[in-house]
Amino acid sequence: MGEPLFEFAWRRDGTIKPGIGGDVSNCAVAAARSGAKAGMISRLGEDSLGERIRSLYLEEGIATTHVMRDAIAPTGIYFIEYGPDGHSFSYRRTGSAASRLASSDLAPGMFAGVSFLHLSGISQAISESCRDASFTAMEMARSAGAKVSFDTNLRRSLWTPAAAWEALSASLPHIDFLFPSMEDAQALLGLSDPDAICDEFLQHGVKTVILTLGDEGAIVAGGHMRIRIPAYPAQLVDATAAGDTFDGAFLAEFLHCGDPEAATRFACAAASLAVEKTGAVDSIPYLREIRTRMAA
Repeated sequence: MGEPLFEFAWRRDGTIKPGIGGDVSNCAVAAARSGAKAGMISRLGEDSLGERIRSLYLEEGIATTHVMRDAIAPTGIYFIEYGPDGHSFSYRRTGSAASRLASSDLAPGMFAGVSFLHLSGISQAISESCRDASFTAMEMARSAGAKVSFDTNLRRSLWTPAAAWEALSASLPHIDFLFPSMEDAQALLGLSDPDAICDEFLQHGVKTVILTLGDEGAIVAGGHMRIRIPAYPAQLVDATAAGDTFDGAFLAEFLHCGDPEAATRFACAAASLAVEKTGAVDSIPYLREIRTRMAA
């Protein structure tokens, strides 16, 4: 549940390549390409960009039953610019259709048969109504028997770490699988030791923490389990959507095998493939590619 965006990538050759992004939207695509059934809860504008996003979901087999069309607000957009120091983002999302998602758009029946509800810090940050809706959705999903997964995905352009922590700390007791990056965790908690970070999140009620460490892999921690998973070697081209790919791949593989360690290894392989291509959706690998990398 969250914010799809239409993407314009300013390529190094001076051309502009259109695409589709948004963190939880990318996660849904990654989950679908990794073999899971996925659907989105969001709003899109009644415009051509919204229609392109909806068409992508249909092509990827992502359910659009709960993707509402907004006649008043437009679909959000963002730009990626590439330079010698990597990529930078510029967003046009204020007042977007997705930012108008509200608790009134949700109903308990939406979560019948759902295994996971996935959302993120961005899902909470883009508006007060979205933040309220995130709490409503978590309550409804858990009441329906679903687990909740959450990526911290801190964006300082949307809110301060203190404001993000206020919302996140209220969410943590409802979260089964938390995906913080090392950078996010340092900003939110003021901690730099990976084990201390995992401990802090677990003490706040999270069932399982999957702390991503970039090219050092990830740590999966919960209960009596704490395992460091190494990263797969990769030729870094563009890290856009790598974290979202990790999340979606993990959820799909966990649903397949029920083992968080194996799911983390699978997710690390998926993320290693994602960083070797540019763009968001274009970089997300398919199941056969992930299996091939793991077998290499």
